[in-house]
Amino acid sequence: MSSACPRCGVLNSLVSVPIPPPKKKSAAARKVATGIVIAIIVLAGIILLAPALANFVIQQKDNPAITILQPQSQQPRTVPREELVQHVLDRINKDRTDFGLLPVKLSSNQAAEIHAEDVFRTRQISHWTTNGEKPYMTYTQNDGEGSVQQNVAIAGFSPEQYEQCVTNILVQCEKIEPLYTIEQLQYEMMYNDKECCNDGHRNNILDPRHTHVSIGIVYDQYYLALVQNFENNYGLDVDVEDSEIEISGTLLDGQLDHIAIYYDEMPTRAVYEQNKNLLSYSAGELVAVVVKPLPPGYYYESLQGYNLIEADRWTVQRDSVDVMFDLADAVDKDGAYTLFALAKDGEEIFDVTSYSIFVNSEEND
Repeated sequence: MSSACPRCGVLNSLVSVPIPPPKKKSAAARKVATGIVIAIIVLAGIILLAPALANFVIQQKDNPAITILQPQSQQPRTVPREELVQHVLDRINKDRTDFGLLPVKLSSNQAAEIHAEDVFRTRQISHWTTNGEKPYMTYTQNDGEGSVQQNVAIAGFSPEQYEQCVTNILVQCEKIEPLYTIEQLQYEMMYNDKECCNDGHRNNILDPRHTHVSIGIVYDQYYLALVQNFENNYGLDVDVEDSEIEISGTLLDGQLDHIAIYYDEMPTRAVYEQNKNLLSYSAGELVAVVVKPLPPGYYYESLQGYNLIEADRWTVQRDSVDVMFDLADAVDKDGAYTLFALAKDGEEIFDVTSYSIFVNSEEND
C-alpha cells in the first residue's frame, strides 16, 4: 500500500513590484499611476500552492510514492469522524506549538470535507474538485470570508488495485488503520517533505499567520483521503450587491494595504480534466488592483497588464476597515473573479481574504 505525496510547486520568495508615487495634475496631464506595492506571495505545498498574487513559473516534479506499512499488532477499526478530526487537529497543533507557534482553531467551513469526498470518490489526488473549482472557490461557496491555503494527502491503493481489494481478487490487501495512517501522513508532511515538495506542506502547517483549519477525512478499509484547509480569518466581511463590493470589519492584525483581483475561467468538468494532474495551483490571472482614491489634483499612471481601480470609499483607521468599489471595472468576460485583500504588518504582507465571485452573463440575461 502506498501513500501519494501530493503534487507540489516550488517555494517562491516574496517579491514586490514598486510603482511610482502619485503625481500632480497639469493641464496637459492625462490620468496616470500611483505608488502601490503589489506583493507576490507564493506558498508551495504538497498539494498546496497558496494564492499567488502574481504570475510565476512552477517547476514540476514527478509524484513520488511513500510506503506506509500498517502495524501488524493493530486491527483496523472504524473510528468516528469527530475523533479523526480531533486527532488531526491535535497533531497539527502539536507541530505548531513545538515550533513556538499559536495553535489553530477548528473551522466549521465544509470545503475541506467536500474536497476529501471528491478525492475519495475519484481516487484522484488534485487541488481541483470534479466540478472544476479551485480550493478558494469551494471555500467561498461554503461561506468562507477569510483566506484559504490547502494541503491534500492520500493513503491507499491505486483505483485498479482498490477494486481488486474490494472484490477480493487480491486477498492480501493491507487494511487501513485510520489513526495510525493519519499519524504517518502528518509526519511525512512535516519531516519528509523537502525532497517531495520543497517543504510546502510543512510551511503551510507552520505558517504563523494561520488562525483556523478545516479538516476533511473520508476513508474505508483500502483508501484514506485527508484535506487540510488552513485559513487566515482576521475579521473582515465581504458583502456583494450587484457589482458593488464592500469589504469591512475590524482587522485583527496588520493594516489593509491593497486588494488584488484575479481571474479564472468558469469552473467546469472540462477545467477539472485539464488541470487534475497539475502539481499545484495559482490564483489565476491578475486583472486589477483596488487602491485608495487620491486627493483632488493627483492622478494615477496607467499600468500594463492590469487595471487600477480607485475605490469609491477607502476608510482604514488603525484596525477599522471600510472599503467599497465597483467590480465591473475589472470584469470583461465571464468567469470567477477572486478578491485577495492583503494586510501589511511591518515589512510582512499576508492575505486576509480569498473571496470568489462568479460572473455569468447568460444568467444575468
